[in-house]
Amino acid sequence: MAPQVPQISTALPAAAQPHRPWQGFVAWLLSSPSRQPDDIHSELLQQRTNKTRTLVVAVLASLLIASLSAALTGAIWAYAWVAAEVVLGSTRLYLMMKAVTRASSDPSSANGTPIWAGLTATVLISAGCYQCVASGMWLLILMAGIGLANLVGGIASRNAGTPRYGILMICILTLPFALATILSPIPFLFVIGVQTPVYTAGMIFLLLENHKILLELHHSERNNRLMAHHDLLTGLPNRAFNLKLFAELLDGPWPEATSQASKLTVFCVDLDGFKGVNDRFGHAAGDAVLVAVAKRLRASVRDVDFVCRLGGDEFVVLLPHITDGEAALVAQRIISRVSEPFEFAPAARVGASIGLASAPRDGVTADELLSAADRAMYEAKRRGKGGFVIHASGIEEITEVVPLVPAARAPALAC
Repeated sequence: MAPQVPQISTALPAAAQPHRPWQGFVAWLLSSPSRQPDDIHSELLQQRTNKTRTLVVAVLASLLIASLSAALTGAIWAYAWVAAEVVLGSTRLYLMMKAVTRASSDPSSANGTPIWAGLTATVLISAGCYQCVASGMWLLILMAGIGLANLVGGIASRNAGTPRYGILMICILTLPFALATILSPIPFLFVIGVQTPVYTAGMIFLLLENHKILLELHHSERNNRLMAHHDLLTGLPNRAFNLKLFAELLDGPWPEATSQASKLTVFCVDLDGFKGVNDRFGHAAGDAVLVAVAKRLRASVRDVDFVCRLGGDEFVVLLPHITDGEAALVAQRIISRVSEPFEFAPAARVGASIGLASAPRDGVTADELLSAADRAMYEAKRRGKGGFVIHASGIEEITEVVPLVPAARAPALAC
């Protein structure tokens, strides 16, 4: 069973959810053609933001075309193009630097302003190149064609993470140029116009191929991260991720001394009778039991709690900000759910013994809490299995809390 992955969505973060039609259009432009997990979507947006050098080259290339047009024609439209390129190019670079700074603190952030600036710049270049063809000067026409080919190549590279936006920009750049060459009275210039849509289609296919390759790389990296931090059988966080969760949950302010809720309560859960299931039904059935137990554990705890598998039939549950009474109810629920028969093998019955430890009462570090919960768990097994024991530091004995509701116990199988 593959590790669980976050819920997928192509929507922008809550703070950037579209409230106006154009915001929805930007969200659509920046989303992948196929639905992707939120973290992959954020990485694709980050990929585009990191291509600052490509944007610098694009701004300089368009400014060069406009400047040469003004120098060769001396026309008002050419000088207006130069002025617009200076203003718009500076604005795009400024917005890009802001986007880089914002992304470093919030990778999932998305701002529509650079998108509109990019589309405006694309329309401006397209209109300028159209005028170059309309001027009838072969040098300008050749320069415009080379410049557009350069810009389209950059778009196909820079926007591999946002193919819809890249395809729109490519079409805006090339199709008006193709139309201008087809309508031009210059002999045989229409041949360029006929070939341009073919070139455009080729660049779009290249952009989509780049997008596919980029997706595969990000999914591969994501799967590697999941495998490094999650148990491959059950999908639960593994031992390494468990320690990371401990560090995060023990960080921050601690509760008042008078507070009944602990900073963190730890369950050490060990299955009763699991060895007997493996011996009697085989390891395949044992694996199926572990997967089912993992689902039952997740279903028995709160949304803010974490269930981890340390190995074998040993599980750890982390419950932040909970009282002993509330933790006891959760432990009862776990014991009851785990002991229920399995549909795939009704005869394969297991139970659960649980040891509870809380911070700061039983320790303030992961090692101290795990050790205390482990001792309490073994005490629960010693007392007959299928129950739970709360560890109380500062005293020699371990204190058992009597369940408020009798919990269903599994048959006494060899552990």
